[in-house]
Amino acid sequence: MDLNNLQKKIIFVILFIFLYTKICYSDIQKIAVVVNDEIISEYDINERIKLITFSSEIKNNNLRNKVLNLLIDEKIKIQESKKIGISISNKDIERGINIIEKQNNMDKGQLKIKLKEKNISIHTLTEQITGEILWQKLLSRKILPQIAVTENELEEALKIEKNNLKIINTKFNLSQIIFEKKLKINDKKIYKSIKNINNCPDFEKKGKLLGAKISTNLGDININDTPKIIKNALNKLNIGDKTNLITTSNGIQIFMICDIKVVDSSKQKNKVRQQIARKKIFNLSKKYLDDIKRNSVIDIRQ
Repeated sequence: MDLNNLQKKIIFVILFIFLYTKICYSDIQKIAVVVNDEIISEYDINERIKLITFSSEIKNNNLRNKVLNLLIDEKIKIQESKKIGISISNKDIERGINIIEKQNNMDKGQLKIKLKEKNISIHTLTEQITGEILWQKLLSRKILPQIAVTENELEEALKIEKNNLKIINTKFNLSQIIFEKKLKINDKKIYKSIKNINNCPDFEKKGKLLGAKISTNLGDININDTPKIIKNALNKLNIGDKTNLITTSNGIQIFMICDIKVVDSSKQKNKVRQQIARKKIFNLSKKYLDDIKRNSVIDIRQ
């Protein structure tokens, strides 16, 4: 092979690599939107979609516009936070990753490994965490000092809660026996077996002897958190009483009331106070974000 042919081949290969790289790079950097002179690319959108579908059961159907709006909000939050001098450290981000791992029962470092396996950029995750942490810091500085719940607001909310039966001053300590639906249950035999039982440990033991699939103590339960059919049955009973057989999607059940505890009303007040405060924080933070967006330059490219 002569020198000229070799040089031509080398030049051809270099040109091919250059053009291929340029095409890939331009695809990655295709601009989707410009937010105050900062770019969000199609690559950013696709990577966030991959992250969302990886971390939840949401399917990748028509997610693009939702993710685009999410990224615009995120970009604005980060810009505003930095504008007023709020910063974030690598430790903050690592702490955020650790929290996600704990919430999903992962070992430390496992999340990054899983993202790599799914070919998802770790930068996509850290950018999301950065936006969330900076925004929380900003809200702590700008919004939280404005939040106050008056006694009148609290009393009105308590009245509404009570009228809607969302608050109840008692919790039931319950034991539960569940039989498989497919079993042929002899009601009279069951009732006769448990009739003279007057404590929950014996009730649970008897359930196991009778072939129940579950026979256990449920701990303290707010009666309002139970299905209506169970709530109605329990409302009529006292400590030591047992329900009739109740058929639910879980099976054929019997409950025994082990104890009834009166909940401290001050705890309920604090719970409602927190609910009001959270609602105020949500409304004020939404208004704050809307105001920032209104004053931002958002150029969506088609």
